[in-house]
Amino acid sequence: MIQSKRIITTLLDLLAIPSPCGFTDEIVHYVGKALDAMGVAYDMTRRGTIRARLPGRTGGPARAVVTHVDTIGAMVRYIRDDGRLLVAPIGHWSSRFAEGARVTLFSERACYRGCLLPILDWGVSRDQGVDQVPTDWDHIELRLEEAVFNAEQVRQLGIEVGDFIALESHPEVLENGYIISRNLDNKAGTASVLELLRHLVESETPVTHDTYVLFTVNETAGGSMGSAILPEVSELLTVDFESVKPTEKSPFKRVTLASGDASGPYDYHLTKHLHRLAVDGDIPLQQKYLRAFHSDAASALVAGHDVRTAVIAYAGDASHSVERTHIESLTNVVRMLEAYTTSEPTFAADAERISVDRFSHQIDARTLPRHHAEVPDPAEVLDGDYRRKD
Repeated sequence: MIQSKRIITTLLDLLAIPSPCGFTDEIVHYVGKALDAMGVAYDMTRRGTIRARLPGRTGGPARAVVTHVDTIGAMVRYIRDDGRLLVAPIGHWSSRFAEGARVTLFSERACYRGCLLPILDWGVSRDQGVDQVPTDWDHIELRLEEAVFNAEQVRQLGIEVGDFIALESHPEVLENGYIISRNLDNKAGTASVLELLRHLVESETPVTHDTYVLFTVNETAGGSMGSAILPEVSELLTVDFESVKPTEKSPFKRVTLASGDASGPYDYHLTKHLHRLAVDGDIPLQQKYLRAFHSDAASALVAGHDVRTAVIAYAGDASHSVERTHIESLTNVVRMLEAYTTSEPTFAADAERISVDRFSHQIDARTLPRHHAEVPDPAEVLDGDYRRKD
């Protein structure tokens, strides 16, 4: 049985672990121990991407589900003479959302608390100046909560350029089901994927074909998945965060099925397959084109993997700021993943190289309108009649 409370418990654990992109070792340990406790086999890449494996009932094409465990964050880029630090963002997020954020800085030998603030002369008239500070990273400073007033005192703490900075999550779980926190992207997706695995193991529900579950560590910076996808994998389904408009119908319950994003369209046939599964399973779903979105699916294609790609996303709000989601959307993501992993593959023929006569079609020639023209009729061409008739 899918357990909503367990999703929340797992999510709170994940939110407690700092994991800005490039500083993800500890959250990798957490995920690995969780898989060990379930008895799910896995291996790892050198940088920490985990590849778990669920053996399928039958042979044929394998599939993969991917979520990322890294988050946005920052890095020390300059130590000023007054003891304040300038920072560079990790991931794509606005300095507007950094102002006032409580953070932890990790030096080589210790960690320190701090706060990200706009650079200005503070005083009783500060409100007259703060509105004139540009919204960019050159006007954000890190105030360390230490008695440091020059660069030498900062360096005596062991702090140096290149040290990682993690945003405090400050999660809230409300009785109405809303979950508010920084770093939900994509720890909420990871909690949902771990719940899928626990549910399948506990219920002894077999997956139809070998299924790999990937936990990547470089999505926030747009990195590719490299060798994490094995050649036998024919389909890749990404789970991620998507900000939905408050005017959308039941936005907090639904799962978003993406038809494409900033990198282009996802696989036509896999997306249609997922849509049918949602309809058959009565899973609240909406299909959208995510214009400003980027995910591990796009990175896999850039890396040269020959896979069909698709993306599902839980309902979120305020991406890369103080984010919000709802437990019903996360639960429905798990339902969607269960329906997918226990379904037949989109094309059984994807297990092998095929000739064009067994290749898929997207157009039914019988549905095309007929017309008279000097150019070949599209319907006749698709029917295989290549020769012009007199």
